[in-house]
Amino acid sequence: MAPVFAQSRKDPLTQQQAEAVREAGDQPLQRVKLFVGFVDDRAKDIHTINADRIAQNKTARIHNLLNEFTRLSDDLQDNMDQYDEQHADLRKVLKDIVTKTDEWAKVLVEPPPSTQYDFVRKTAIDSNQSAHETAVKMLADEEKYIAEKKKEEKERQKEEQKR
Repeated sequence: MAPVFAQSRKDPLTQQQAEAVREAGDQPLQRVKLFVGFVDDRAKDIHTINADRIAQNKTARIHNLLNEFTRLSDDLQDNMDQYDEQHADLRKVLKDIVTKTDEWAKVLVEPPPSTQYDFVRKTAIDSNQSAHETAVKMLADEEKYIAEKKKEEKERQKEEQKR
């Protein structure tokens, strides 16, 4: 049991990807975009392996990719939450996340049912849905926040002109 658990906790990022995330630590937009790309790569790999009729170890590979998808989707949401608290302007990437999570939802249900990965698929679907809902809410909140800030700035400028 221990080797399987250790394998499932393996970092889904390559050393180069992890370094790119570290380097983008103070750039919210870039960091979130990186995670969107990582999750998108896993979704594309799931689609590709599922479509390959002669893929070896297909169910195990799909299981691993679904697991990585979930972990990266969770990391994406953690970053979104962190930058939401900082009021970082992520509107552009949030729009992409809303679109991508719709695409990913379709990919996650492509593989036929299998006892080897149905549980991790459900977890991936739940994580993807949560990311979608978070992005929709954050986008609405950010648009409201930015509009209020613009309004406050205009009012401040009017006050300065009166003086």
